[in-house]
Formats: sequence, C-alpha cells, structure tokens
Amino acid sequence: MGENYQLEPLNSEEIGRWDELTAAFPNRELFHRKVWLDYLRDSRGVDIRYWAIRNGEERIGYFCGGILRKGPFRILGSPLKGWGTNFLGPVASASFRTEPFLSALDRLASLEKIAMAEFESSTVPGEDLESAGYEPVPDSTFFVTLTPGDTDGVWKTIESTCRNRIRKAMKAGLTIEDTHDPAVADQFYDQYSDLMRRKGLVPPYPREYPKKLLKHLKAANLIFALRVRNAEGQVLATGLFPHDERTMYFWGGASWEEGRELCPNEFLHWSAIRMATESGLQLYNTCGTGQFKRKFGGEYKVTRRWHKCYGQTARWARKGYEVYFKNRIRLRGWWENVSRRRGGGVAQ
Repeated sequence: MGENYQLEPLNSEEIGRWDELTAAFPNRELFHRKVWLDYLRDSRGVDIRYWAIRNGEERIGYFCGGILRKGPFRILGSPLKGWGTNFLGPVASASFRTEPFLSALDRLASLEKIAMAEFESSTVPGEDLESAGYEPVPDSTFFVTLTPGDTDGVWKTIESTCRNRIRKAMKAGLTIEDTHDPAVADQFYDQYSDLMRRKGLVPPYPREYPKKLLKHLKAANLIFALRVRNAEGQVLATGLFPHDERTMYFWGGASWEEGRELCPNEFLHWSAIRMATESGLQLYNTCGTGQFKRKFGGEYKVTRRWHKCYGQTARWARKGYEVYFKNRIRLRGWWENVSRRRGGGVAQ
C-alpha cells in the first residue's frame, strides 16, 4: 500500500519548541534553526510556516518555509534565492521517502493557492525532484574540509601564493577580532557598497539585512563577526560567517581599497577558517566560487536550487522577474554613478 504523507501545521506551542523538535535529525542545518527563521521573518518580511510530516499516525519529520506574495502570485520558498540561505527543505527520519512528501507539497500548494514552490535541500534527491516536475537552477561552491583542532592541516591545503599573502598581512601587524559590536554590520555595508560602486553596481540588499543577521545570530553564538585592523587600529576589512556546530558559511565580506596591499581579505578568510577549526567545525562552505575562494583549497561542487511553477503564467512571471532583477542592479549602479559625477550625491 502506498504511503500518504500529510503536512500538518504546528501549533504555537510546538513552534516555540521548534529547535527541540528538530534537534534529533542529522540533516538539520543552521538554516533550520529558529533563530535563522526569525531572521528571515524580520528581514524579508515573509510568513514563516512550520509543518510536521505525518505518515498515518507517525510523525517522521518536519518541514518549514516562507510564504510571500509578489504581485498576484503566492510563492513558497524553502528557501528562495534572495534569502541568503543555503538549505532548508525537510528534516526527517531514515524512513522518509521523497515521492509522498512531494505529493503532499503539491496538495499544500493547491490548498494555499501557491503559484510557485522553490527549495534547496540536502534531503531530497535531484532525480526525484525532476520526476515531480521541478526545474533546476545550477550553482557552485567550494567546500573546505576542516579537521577540528588541526589548523596546521588546513594551512597546508591553502595555495602557496595565498599563504604568502597571509604571512605578509601578519608581518604588517594586521589583527583580527570577533566582535559583538553592532557597528560591524554598518562597517561591512559601507565597505561592501564601496566595492560594488567601483564595479558600477549597487548592493542587492539593504543595510538592514546584515544588521538583523548580526542581531539574531550573535546572541545565539552562531556567527563570527570579524574585523581586520591594521597596526594603527583602523578597520581594513570585515566579514560575516554564520555557522552551526558543523559548518561555517561565508555570508559576506569586504574591505576598503586603501590598505588592500596588506592583504586583509586573505587574512580575514584564514582567520575565519582558523576560528572554525578551533571551535570543532568540520566544513567551510565558501558559498560561491571564483579565483579568490579557490585559493583556500576547497573541493569544487555543483549545487542546485529547484523550483516548480503551478501554471504557465507563473513561469513567465518568474523569468521576467529574473531579467528585471539583474538589470535593476546594473541600472541603479549606473544612475548613482551619474548622480555623483553631477554632484548630486545619493542617499544611503
């Protein structure tokens, strides 16, 4: 007899115990933690929803996601791309099966009038998603393997030119601090905005996002909020590295153009890797690729985010929004540069 999964909404008391309910599942990620979901709620303004995955009388796992509206469309993200969230999807026991879960998700979409569902999960195999009508959007990243307590072993995997740049930074007297100071979020955003400006772009998210990230995660000890200072105490670079008990992620980092000859960016990432290793973490997800991230000795891997549109109109709208978003960033950057040349300035 086929399995018939049901997605059962949790009540307020169970939502309050979300971390306790999901703690036993080995596929729980940082992004399933209640503090991260609260950050998404407060920063993106999405309605975070929580369900139990029920097979008959047995609860075999849990599922969470955010519902938002774009124009006439209701969208379920677990997560959506713009949330800066690597994984969500279900957390479940070893008896969990993908097909009945995706069927239950389709029924939920019909009940909630969802136009599109999107998620990325380490639990659900890609071939099952494809069979269920989901389409992949490929991405890639480097995974740096960490051996808890063995910083020397990690050091040896870093490219020699990068190690030389880190040595140069240390010789120049650069120091690192993991800070609780809320000002680090503004310092990061100022540096990041300057970096994007030099590329003719603007940040794709507002100043409030890193501020709320720091506010929610630092109190839970789930983020390294790092500042690199020169010998005179000036802040040259900043970086935000969320983590759980196993994996560290690169959320964002930037530096001032002045002082880059002292190699603060390499020193920033090495310091984060060292702190993660000393804290017993086992993996560093650089959350992207590129020559700079390649230098830290990670393994290149392809990742995929999956989406399913429940109707042709939603499919057209999704493609149109992707084009709009990419062009909006460039056009706004161009307009801000024009405004500065005219002496008008641009408000932050």
